[in-house]
Amino acid sequence: MNKFSIVDIETTGGSRNGNKITEIAIINLDGDQVVEEFSTLINPERSIPINITYLTGITNQMVETAPKFFEVAKKIVEMTEGRIFVAHNVFFDYNFIKHEFAELGFQFKREKLCTVRLARKYLPGHTSYSLGNICEDLGINIDGRHRALGDAKATSILFNNIISNLDESDLVLSESKKFLLPPHLDREEYEKLPNTAGVYYFFNSEGALLYIGKSKDIKKRVTQHFRPDIKRRKDIQLKNSVARIEFKELGNELAALLFECHEIKDKWPPFNTSMKSKKFTYGVKLVLGKDGLLKPKIFSSVDENDFVYIFKNKSRAQRKIDKTYKSLLGDLSSLDNLERKSTQMAKMIGVEKYNHMIDKIFHMNMPKQDNFNIDLEGPNKQKCQIQVEEKTPKSIVFFKGYYLEERIELRHDPQMKDILWNYLYKHKV
Repeated sequence: MNKFSIVDIETTGGSRNGNKITEIAIINLDGDQVVEEFSTLINPERSIPINITYLTGITNQMVETAPKFFEVAKKIVEMTEGRIFVAHNVFFDYNFIKHEFAELGFQFKREKLCTVRLARKYLPGHTSYSLGNICEDLGINIDGRHRALGDAKATSILFNNIISNLDESDLVLSESKKFLLPPHLDREEYEKLPNTAGVYYFFNSEGALLYIGKSKDIKKRVTQHFRPDIKRRKDIQLKNSVARIEFKELGNELAALLFECHEIKDKWPPFNTSMKSKKFTYGVKLVLGKDGLLKPKIFSSVDENDFVYIFKNKSRAQRKIDKTYKSLLGDLSSLDNLERKSTQMAKMIGVEKYNHMIDKIFHMNMPKQDNFNIDLEGPNKQKCQIQVEEKTPKSIVFFKGYYLEERIELRHDPQMKDILWNYLYKHKV
């Protein structure tokens, strides 16, 4: 009998970097039977933003006397031990909890299942698979939306609607699936790959470059190319053609992202297609509406120098707007009526405070100057520096102590700017 832990958390914000858990609920199932429940508020040891309180109803006063994460960590380990970790949008909950444990010096590792992915597969035809919308479609009542126990109970009912139809293959995710090396690739080529951030290159038996990729963990990412269950014909063709792998360690994700783009634009491997579009025709800016509220707006046919956020297509530009509103509102599950919800929030907290919040979120982690350097960790105890001029990445430089060891001059390309500013928006650098 398969055993599951249905998990839901509430947090102080959408990114685990700098944010903390404020509430957790775990419902243990043996098969489809509930055998144990646990829920508690958690003191995040930092202030809860007003937009999060607006969403969840969890206030600073409510968590003031709640246990801190380390005080419930043992309970979480015991309840999830030997069970499959199940959540709606599982990587959000799992990675937050994993991050909290990492800060305590403990490695939290469980098999995972995502009820969003399972619902799309086994309950097709719904217009939205957010927890609120799919439960409304199925008549599942959520007693306490955006509270951990209420959402966990709803997820448990949703999971029980799916569990009787589950294929055995769905019970093990990619982390534990086996891989098969390509027929022309020597195992030594694979074994020499590092578990560090950088760029990798696939060549065929004739020495022709096929593909360039990047990852925070080169070996782990390359392994994913060699899974036995890949289905796209193009992916299978690439896998079967690989005979040699080269790599360049860069030490951090941003350098890997920029250098991958540089190399693809320079070498144009046949299996790389996503970066071959050169035009960035959409930009997003904050504009002042007639109601006095700052609102993100899409502009077309833009000059890349006038915009921090530039995109190849309108859907990506719209995602930037959606992310801004979701960060403002703390709504991690639904894109419905975000602008209307934000207007309601403005009425609640005042226009001036609202405009300050959305401006801060829209320009989150953005340096005010045009020219600056970003110091990051490089490979083999080197220092890596991303040098930026006129808001565009100019070069990647590596230092060993005070001595310059390598300088990589980057192509001037709007996609480089797009990569940089989207990275800065997502991370605290």
